[in-house]
Amino acid sequence: MSAELTARYEKERPVVVGYHGRPDSRAALVWAAGEADRRRVPLLVVNAADYPGMTLGPGRGLLDPSPRGLEADEELTARGVAEALAVRPGLRVSGMTVPTAPVSTLAELAGAASVLVLGSRGHGRLRTALRRSVVCEVTARTRCPVVVVRSGRERPDGEVVVAHDGSPEPLGFAADHAAATSGRLLVVTATGEGAADQVLRAASNLAEEGRDAVAGTHPDLTVVTAVEPGSAERALVSASMKARLVVVGTRDREVLLGSRCPVAVVQPSTAPSSFARTSAMSAR
Repeated sequence: MSAELTARYEKERPVVVGYHGRPDSRAALVWAAGEADRRRVPLLVVNAADYPGMTLGPGRGLLDPSPRGLEADEELTARGVAEALAVRPGLRVSGMTVPTAPVSTLAELAGAASVLVLGSRGHGRLRTALRRSVVCEVTARTRCPVVVVRSGRERPDGEVVVAHDGSPEPLGFAADHAAATSGRLLVVTATGEGAADQVLRAASNLAEEGRDAVAGTHPDLTVVTAVEPGSAERALVSASMKARLVVVGTRDREVLLGSRCPVAVVQPSTAPSSFARTSAMSAR
């Protein structure tokens, strides 16, 4: 992929979605189209021969790079573009067919994206993928948020849930999404197993700090806190049963294994974010 092509998308900051025509990627496509519409940015539908994180073998483009194989992939990409326009008429949608390694392709494009959206075919395949570090590789190589969507798991009326460990980026992403959708945000902190009273108090304070930070940037958003004993994964999987989206940092991405709703994995930054700076000012 050329640097010029990446630079072109970097100016637009599109939502990028991996698409291969199966139900999981179609669910991801619908979610991505809605997110692009909400952000008022273009949607880029990418058919990268296969799909990162969900299958591990080479894709059609790698096995069959002939003109006929590439033509079939181009038709599949065009179908994805048409499906996106069907659910979000008026959205700026373009397609790209890339017969190369999907992880590398999507990770590179994600460098110019506002959000990268992937589909998941279920627990078994996702568990295998995580063991072999395919999803981990995508999230590790991608600075933008990565949202993993499973077919049939949408809850449009559910709240947004965020695992808060003090990092402002997941909290900010969750607050933005909740403010634009459900209007409700649940901030969850977990204590770990066998936590002492001091740990419980620290977790409670962290949750309250998260709520105060969100109040400084989204004063009209309804924010509830929950301090959960035990692991963050257990608490978030339970909360996901009624949620529209769960937002985690990279260290909590194991939630992908059991979540009953889409999961956004947001990379914490080493530099203070605009959300962190605004929150700090509001706390003064």
